[in-house]
Amino acid sequence: MKRLAFALTFILSFSTISAFAAPTKEAVKDSGKKAELVDKIIATVGSEAVLQSDLNEIPARLKREGSIDETMLLEDKLDDLKTNRSAQLQYLIREKLVESEIKRQNLSFTEDRVNEEMGNLAKKNQMNRAELDVYLKKQGYNLVDYKKTLKSRLERQSFFETEIVAKLRITDEDAYNEYKNRNPKYKPNVNELKVGMIFFNPRKGTPEEAFKRAEAVYKKLQAGESFEALADKFNEDPNANAGGFLGQFKTGELNADMEKALSRLETGEYSQVVRSSNGFQILKVIDKKVTQDPTFLRYKEQIKAGLVEKNFKRQLKNWFESKKQDAYIKLYE
Repeated sequence: MKRLAFALTFILSFSTISAFAAPTKEAVKDSGKKAELVDKIIATVGSEAVLQSDLNEIPARLKREGSIDETMLLEDKLDDLKTNRSAQLQYLIREKLVESEIKRQNLSFTEDRVNEEMGNLAKKNQMNRAELDVYLKKQGYNLVDYKKTLKSRLERQSFFETEIVAKLRITDEDAYNEYKNRNPKYKPNVNELKVGMIFFNPRKGTPEEAFKRAEAVYKKLQAGESFEALADKFNEDPNANAGGFLGQFKTGELNADMEKALSRLETGEYSQVVRSSNGFQILKVIDKKVTQDPTFLRYKEQIKAGLVEKNFKRQLKNWFESKKQDAYIKLYE
């Protein structure tokens, strides 16, 4: 039952009405004794009319689980619909805007499709149709009203997917950036580095002289000369490889001074002169592989879903603002 209740919270609904030619037209109900005013137009949205009966129905809809689509509330709260007439009217106007687009884009669902969905819902919640009917009555629905509500839900879901969700592009990089923003102290772990080095031996003369030689080569790098060419020419490590290639290392395998200098570099960048216990070095990151936080990998899809929801709400709000400007909306109150 809980699963069914959860499913029903996503049901979308709006009233199905006939178009009225003018706001002064009244629906009249003959009680057998006198004519009684039962309805009037309170707003028009293009060719669609919002009726007083639609507004009067809001309290009853609030009692029926899933009858109000909370996505359509935008920045309003569900409680606002209980007493705030302006919020109620704006909600109904938004329903009419979506209803018009559904008709224009021919996204209407057939009765067979609605019946199929009802069967799926009953099967998913391990009920037969009779049990589902009983459950719906407890939620305040009769079968006809629920079918209308379900039809609206399916049509609106299809519309949102084609008009908004399909246009959202959330990448793994977006999710990773969001993860880092939520964890400002987060630092990625470097798994493996390919390092180049030009070494200057402090025992060749004095340490001060070695430092000056290193500074001179550093200035040549800043002037645009090749790291590899300078390494071949000035490296004072007798066992140095061609181009100054030092090797491939995992985080923590080099001394602390070198690790600190390398941590600031991106691929292709070189360091200033680094002093370590062995002498002086200029380091270059030839390549590096970053291991993503396993916590991020575990929650990546959840973060992406959150970004989709956040962007969906923003885009939906923008869509409504645009449509309200384009549509002819008039209030008769």
